[in-house]
Amino acid sequence: MSVESRDVIRFGLTASFTRVLRCVEDVSEAEAGQLPNNLSPMIWQLGHLALSDGGFFRLAGGTSPAPDSFKGFFRTGSGGAADYPPLSDVRPVFEAAQRELERLAQSADFAQQVESRNFATIGEMLVFATYHRGYHIGKMTTLRALLGKVRLFG
Repeated sequence: MSVESRDVIRFGLTASFTRVLRCVEDVSEAEAGQLPNNLSPMIWQLGHLALSDGGFFRLAGGTSPAPDSFKGFFRTGSGGAADYPPLSDVRPVFEAAQRELERLAQSADFAQQVESRNFATIGEMLVFATYHRGYHIGKMTTLRALLGKVRLFG
């Protein structure tokens, strides 16, 4: 892929990363675990992204920064009420995964094949990662509204 493609992918990763962090920046530990309208809580959304992003890096040959315990809490299909780790423990894992994905966007061979049902190459995987984050940003903004937190992007 061209330099321009790398720039676009890095922008998508950075923009979605920033939006996710803005979704949780003023959320208390107590609010993070709430299940308004029985939706998976804010902590699950962030933890799921940390686990997923680490999984994307693992598919490219790296080691996920997510601890094994995250699988029990944050894998696809989980959610709901649980004794989740605190936001203060989950956020640094999400941040570490972002750093690894940024490194991939900077230097990886975007045409390198990876094993997934959702994408075939590292380049496609990085684009998928930004899409996946966008999906969960939508969930997180809904949770924010249900928690009475209306200010976010303004």
